Amino acid sequence: MSSYKMLATRRALLLSLAALGGCGFRPLYSGGTQNGPGRLLGKVRIIADRGELPFRLREALIENMRPASAGAPLTLTVKTKVTRDGLLIEDDDEITRYNLTLEVDYTLRRANSPAPLYTNNARTIAAFNATASQYATLVSEREVQARAAEDIAEKISRRLAAAYDPAWLS
Repeated sequence: MSSYKMLATRRALLLSLAALGGCGFRPLYSGGTQNGPGRLLGKVRIIADRGELPFRLREALIENMRPASAGAPLTLTVKTKVTRDGLLIEDDDEITRYNLTLEVDYTLRRANSPAPLYTNNARTIAAFNATASQYATLVSEREVQARAAEDIAEKISRRLAAAYDPAWLS
């Protein structure tokens, strides 16, 4: 690339960044844990339903958000719903592929208040194969559940960060 093209590219980049600043754009995690959404993610206690999949979702949320272990001023409650639908049915009516749909309703509240600060839901679909071996099918389904939980946890973390309001922590 010629030096003229490189210079023109740099100018275009600088102009676009300046334009973004004028429209109110701010980097999602600017300010680290002192300001902005980074401050929120470490101050949330996560409460999930009982069961294997809700446990996996809670663990994935903990991995993404790095929440406080005790005394968190905010509580995130997650409610999961899982459905498993036959996707591929053979001529002998045997199902050989399933869709696993994970739907999660979540609510962010102050620790001592029933009033919600933020409520939303997230959904993901993952597929797995059913084989003649029940064990292999079970392992495949559990791996898909883990991936679905990680996907939902990432969606929830990003949405909370994008919706962050400093008043939540005051």
